[in-house]
Amino acid sequence: MPSPSETRQIYETGTQLRPTIHQEQDWPYEVPHIRYEALIWPPHDVGGQPAAPQIFEEKEDEEWENNAYITCEVLGFRGLWNAEERRRIYANDIGTTLYYGFPYNARWIWGAAKMLVDKKYVSLIELQEKIGEIRKRLGVNAQRGGHATSNISAGAQTNVTTNTGTGKTGTGNRPDYGSKAPWEGTGEIRPARFKVGDRVRVKDLPAIFYTRTQMYARNMSGTIAALTYPDLIPADEAWERYDAPQEQYYIVRFQQKDLWAEYPFENDTLQSEYPEMWLEAED
Repeated sequence: MPSPSETRQIYETGTQLRPTIHQEQDWPYEVPHIRYEALIWPPHDVGGQPAAPQIFEEKEDEEWENNAYITCEVLGFRGLWNAEERRRIYANDIGTTLYYGFPYNARWIWGAAKMLVDKKYVSLIELQEKIGEIRKRLGVNAQRGGHATSNISAGAQTNVTTNTGTGKTGTGNRPDYGSKAPWEGTGEIRPARFKVGDRVRVKDLPAIFYTRTQMYARNMSGTIAALTYPDLIPADEAWERYDAPQEQYYIVRFQQKDLWAEYPFENDTLQSEYPEMWLEAED
């Protein structure tokens, strides 16, 4: 397991591996372990990384952002994907360059399009032709030198039809679930091992393909602040393993000073949620 100093090295190495415009380099035959850890680190787990100061401002959502959000929620309501699967696709599978290069809601759009093609709801050529049709409708010129103001009427809509049937029939032939969420777990519900007040440590499992457990919390000890609910773990839900066992989720409270040695205030805390499989009793 990495020490706090090694974790900081991984953070700092990871921030150098995320250029939007890639600079040419020689591809190594050997990779130092710290760089290996930084390379397999899922792009969306950015908490704790050093970064330039950010400017935060109040901003009303733009129409396209609201439309992207609503579209992705409707796709979930109709049973095409679930929350963890969606995060895996648009926040991890998208890759580091697009993750840092796209606005937040643009990642949602990319993820929705990728999911629809991967699951054979539409073909790639159908998607490309539809985008070309909309560009022409909106007056985007052939050289793509600029984008016209949207002239889609408030009543315009796109009909999405899903397949019907009984039960889950597999990729490309999924049922229309209607108002019932398809990701209600069907596996056993395991009893909780921990209680409020227990001291636990977050495990340091490999972060391969997808994770919802922040790197800055790995190997760190905290206190169980609350038991929330039993549910599928993200690694199962993100791949639609609805029959997997459900585990208890916990709110764990950490001292900020334990997470970041340079943190200046002794009494500040941070709370985060984890399924039981990511926690072990503190020695």
